[in-house]
Amino acid sequence: MSSAARAAATSPTLTKVFHFDSPVEVYTADACVVTCFDARFDLALRKFLKRRGIALYDQVKIPGSAKVLGAPDNEADRAFALGMIRTSIRLHQPARFLLIGHNDRGAYPGAPTAAMAGDLKLAAEFLRANEPGRPVELYFADFDGIYAVG
Repeated sequence: MSSAARAAATSPTLTKVFHFDSPVEVYTADACVVTCFDARFDLALRKFLKRRGIALYDQVKIPGSAKVLGAPDNEADRAFALGMIRTSIRLHQPARFLLIGHNDRGAYPGAPTAAMAGDLKLAAEFLRANEPGRPVELYFADFDGIYAVG
């Protein structure tokens, strides 16, 4: 069987199941936002970002959020996360970075909030050293709101 015939025989079929007109223009991101993939904070984060004037953003969702940058379990995870951030930079030139941790986190079982906040600070230092020139903001999402980490 020729390669063209093989491609035709194995090519997937696409069936539209939902119609929506998405913008085709490439955008410049207001921010690259690193969060955990815990969905409990999604609505609060979207509202917070909107209030901060961040309409278009690249969201990098990683279990444990910025822990992978500040206190990674291994360097391969850190390199992978930095690669995703650099893809955001290459494609959408975000104006700033936001690193957001949250309460009741599986990546820090039994640890105080200060441990996660400390790792956010280490992640910011790492990001500033590897991608200088863009501001890095740190936040903590709790069940009653979003807090700045200083």
